Amino acid sequence: MTMVSELPECSNILKLLEWFEGPDVFVLILERPIPCMDLFDYCLKVQGRLSEQQARDILRQVVLAVKHCRDRGVLHRDIKPENLLVNTENMSVKLIDFGCGDLLSESPFDAFAGTEEFSPPEWVLHGKYEGRQATVWSLGVLLHLLVSGELPFVDEEEIVSGPLRFRRELSWGEAAQELSGVTVIAALRFIEITSPKAELQK
Repeated sequence: MTMVSELPECSNILKLLEWFEGPDVFVLILERPIPCMDLFDYCLKVQGRLSEQQARDILRQVVLAVKHCRDRGVLHRDIKPENLLVNTENMSVKLIDFGCGDLLSESPFDAFAGTEEFSPPEWVLHGKYEGRQATVWSLGVLLHLLVSGELPFVDEEEIVSGPLRFRRELSWGEAAQELSGVTVIAALRFIEITSPKAELQK
């Protein structure tokens, strides 16, 4: 957290105020935003899901936090509603809990840390993943959860082959209409063909 807390700070990441090192433990003193609750509890409070406008505003702030982490060479690896604090007065968001974090690497990771339902297909299929791409995947899972009120995938089989379903009442752009009914595995095969990092899948 010291790396992401160096100036200039990011208002969308919980501030590290001070830290101490003991014989076998680190003690972190963090800011405590008031009033706030985690995003998971907030979604339950508003009947399970958010409006598209609310979800867009929240995701924009999460992306800013993730970008700040990337710029500092840090990979959070566990982006989910429970690790996001929401100020219930102004809807500002702060990313918390870097317990699964690691230094960002250009080489694939071969050990997964985080929440299984947010894991990327390449981890399930090949046992390795790229940090940046896995982060984008987790942001997509988060957005689906916010607007639909449910996870898009609940197990490894669905992660690699399950169809992506959206609620009928969501707005549909042209790109979304073209992707309607496309399975995740088909999208993965497209990425394998077109991505310059296709060697990750070998």
